[in-house]
Amino acid sequence: MSTTDFSLPNKLKDMEQGSLLAGGVGLGIVLLCGIFGVANFFQAWLIGWLFALGFAGGGFIIVAVHNLAQGGWGYLLRRIAEAATQTWVPIMLLFIPLLFSLNKLYPWALQEGGEAVYASNEVIGSKLHYLNRSFFWARYIGITAILGFFAQKFALWSRLQDETGDLQWKRKMRGLAGPLALVYLLLITLGSVDWIMSLEPLWFSSIFGVMMAAGHMLCMLTFGIVFLNFLSRWEPVKSSFTLERQHDLGKLLFAFVVFWTYIQLSQFIIIWHPNLTEEITWYMNRNTGTFGTVSFILFMSQFVIPFLVLLSRGTKRNRKALVAVAMYLLCLRALDMFWMVSPSIHMPLSRDLYPVATKAMNGSPYHILDLLSVVSFGLLWFGLFLRKFRARPVLPVNDPHFSLGAEVKESQA
Repeated sequence: MSTTDFSLPNKLKDMEQGSLLAGGVGLGIVLLCGIFGVANFFQAWLIGWLFALGFAGGGFIIVAVHNLAQGGWGYLLRRIAEAATQTWVPIMLLFIPLLFSLNKLYPWALQEGGEAVYASNEVIGSKLHYLNRSFFWARYIGITAILGFFAQKFALWSRLQDETGDLQWKRKMRGLAGPLALVYLLLITLGSVDWIMSLEPLWFSSIFGVMMAAGHMLCMLTFGIVFLNFLSRWEPVKSSFTLERQHDLGKLLFAFVVFWTYIQLSQFIIIWHPNLTEEITWYMNRNTGTFGTVSFILFMSQFVIPFLVLLSRGTKRNRKALVAVAMYLLCLRALDMFWMVSPSIHMPLSRDLYPVATKAMNGSPYHILDLLSVVSFGLLWFGLFLRKFRARPVLPVNDPHFSLGAEVKESQA
């Protein structure tokens, strides 16, 4: 067994403390704005929370895919993904301020005289057996607890494998990876319906959950590439992050850029072609004014540009170029969350369908709180991630399928 020192640089401890402090202060400012009645608080908090949730959620996908496929690329991302999954519960808990303010954000939660305002609406009224506070809370608790359980199980078994080298823990992780992938896709579909789709309760899409999961994978994969590049200044990542492993990660990033675009276009074509009133509102609201500009920018920036750049083998094998593309896509994830949320709150072309407005609808489509919330949630998540990441070896220990010595030889070849 390798006796290489797997401890992280002490610099990560300072980064953790700085991120937690800056993120906590930023979120405190956003929360104070909500307490003092700023209508844009609700939009900003939801956008920032969804941005941070993407990293935690993407960790589950990496963990599941790696344990099923046993690919060498996963050897580098495994610890990063396992630490990311352990931030799931604390990030989910940050949704609580919105849980106590559902009627300020979601039209279906508005009540008057103890009855839902839109109960008489033929479509919304038929959904209120599902879209109600009690069931919303129950789903939130269930999603938090179930995925939190998976995160702890994988972390425990991975630690036991590090300590004992017993293959039974590897087999257990592989056996649970399949159910995790299915459960995650189901739960993130339920969650995306609650947290985003129900902002426009008349609208629906059967592919929305897959679209969210693809975005989560992009979040984790782009972050993983950037973070590995940072860690590659020290051993053991320096020797293990070889050109071939880098190329594998570049190909995986290219694949998920294409997959994300495929899902987005699938939803667009399925909804746009029939041109049904109850379905088309989603794209109507994103195809007018400045929202239309944002839609065009996202299509060009999240697909066309990275597709053309990553298509080149040279880009995927050029460390600086690949990291630059990953950082670029990582920033665009925040814009994508804004595109998901803000048009559904302000509904410039379908507002007449919701004559009774929530407080969030009275805010501004664009606000400085949106940016502050995204940055603060991102920093807070990074601090929580580093706290979990620092507690374990950087790379898996005692895993018979991966050899640090072999990685070093490959790097020297």
